[in-house]
Amino acid sequence: MQNNTTSVSICICTYNQALYLEQAVRSAFQQTLLPIEIIVSDDCSTDETPQVLKRLSEELPLLKVIRQPENLGIAKNTDACLRLAKGSFIIRLDSDDCLLPTYTQKLADLLFKYPYAGYAHAAIQEIDEKGDFLNERKLFRKPGFESGIKALKASVKGYRVAANILMFRKEALVKVNYMTGRPNFGEDYHLSAAISAAGYGNVYLNEVLAFYRVWTDKEKLRVRRKLIEIKGIQRVFDEVIEPAYKERALNLKAIRSSKTSMAYQHAVCLGWEIYNKDEKKEIADELSKFSQSLKVKIVLWMFLNGIGSRIAIMFKLKSYIKSIVKQCL
Repeated sequence: MQNNTTSVSICICTYNQALYLEQAVRSAFQQTLLPIEIIVSDDCSTDETPQVLKRLSEELPLLKVIRQPENLGIAKNTDACLRLAKGSFIIRLDSDDCLLPTYTQKLADLLFKYPYAGYAHAAIQEIDEKGDFLNERKLFRKPGFESGIKALKASVKGYRVAANILMFRKEALVKVNYMTGRPNFGEDYHLSAAISAAGYGNVYLNEVLAFYRVWTDKEKLRVRRKLIEIKGIQRVFDEVIEPAYKERALNLKAIRSSKTSMAYQHAVCLGWEIYNKDEKKEIADELSKFSQSLKVKIVLWMFLNGIGSRIAIMFKLKSYIKSIVKQCL
């Protein structure tokens, strides 16, 4: 499963982020282990992205640019970009994020060391729209290699990376058919779970190697996508995790427990004023598919009937305490 030469491709998918795109591309070009190519797939941007890419193409010989004839969405655009990569290792980098100079070298070394790792990942530094530092994200797990079966079991709890900046083994992407058929929201979680289900583990370096941009959602776009997010997570379980558990004759109790917990946690969104009554009912119906437990039914009923505020406060307190404990540890 291990190649004898190091060849890395860096794939950058972009849509209307001309302001940050150049920084992402230059961070890819300034690696201590230089990639064999930097591929940017423009998903039919309507801002100045084409002009930025034209200028960079004239300067950087490693840069390859493709422009989609129509807007494909995250999953299909990423799929198209990853499939063009020739390297044995492929980095997926969003166009508003950037890499530190040793990212490629350190993670490529790890993938060589652990030939059964489908991808490598590291801690990240959050930055805001202006590039100012926010929080460091480090995983609450041991650094090093995690086997495929252990990664599969861990995926039951959610997407287990600091941020969606990963170096994939091309062989693993080929095995799971890249991003084909994955949801537009939660496609990263779906892919990582599929790689685990295919028998690949992953390797984690507890060192900050990239900057991940966190946006202030002034227009409430993220909360508007909550239903899509919930459906995406449901697909991860239905299409990847549960079939993999059944194939291996693993106990499904952990899945049921986790889905109940997820439904309970996501129910808090039903207290948000941004949703009307019909939208809340649609979200509640989708959460009911996660779990039919009495606990979830009661929580959903309370929120739909306007008496879920105490539960929301409890969740905020629990989340705050959890974050403090993680920071201390």
